[in-house]
Amino acid sequence: MIHYFIKALWLLRTRPVHFKNVIRSLYLFRRTKLLQPFFFGKSSGVLLETNVRIQRIRTLCAERPEASIKIGADSIVYENARIEAYGQGQIHIGKTCVIGDARIYSRGKITIGSRVITSWNVFIQDFDPHPTDPELRSIQMQQICDNFKPSYKEHAEPKKLNWTFPSDAIVIGDDVWIGANATILKGAKIGAGCVIATGSVVTAGDYPARSILAGVPAKVIKVI
Repeated sequence: MIHYFIKALWLLRTRPVHFKNVIRSLYLFRRTKLLQPFFFGKSSGVLLETNVRIQRIRTLCAERPEASIKIGADSIVYENARIEAYGQGQIHIGKTCVIGDARIYSRGKITIGSRVITSWNVFIQDFDPHPTDPELRSIQMQQICDNFKPSYKEHAEPKKLNWTFPSDAIVIGDDVWIGANATILKGAKIGAGCVIATGSVVTAGDYPARSILAGVPAKVIKVI
């Protein structure tokens, strides 16, 4: 306790603005811990192992009845992260991970190993949200706009969209570091110990362990 008090005084004296942010951060973690039993029960599709720290309840969304999210012990998930599984989507995050400002969306399966860290504005998605065919995409956009609430006019019955979300599993190995503004798309299999450089776009393919990936699309530029 004395250690925390001394550290708090040091922050208040040397970094007063940062001190305020630390207090706010601790408050969010504590508040979310108290709310977890009300939102993440057995039927929620969300499984949190021991000592998972989450700043915001809204970060996790598993669409009922089949989607699921599992986060391993001792992991930390910050407030701007969004981890969402829809349909039959599954997201499994390993132990001792740090998820920063990341968007992780699944309709298939995303597996993230242990001790993985994401930097800011990371995007991981295992499916295509829109058709590439412009005619099908036109129907989808019409449906989205017609069904959006609130609506201020009557709409004709939209055309039926005969299309499903193409997906392919994403696997990210242990000890991977994902840099800021990186994107990982469906079908990517990233080996353990890789580093994904800032701004990279990792597309479908197998990437060997202990590689540095960089570029658009990302390629192996170095082996660690």
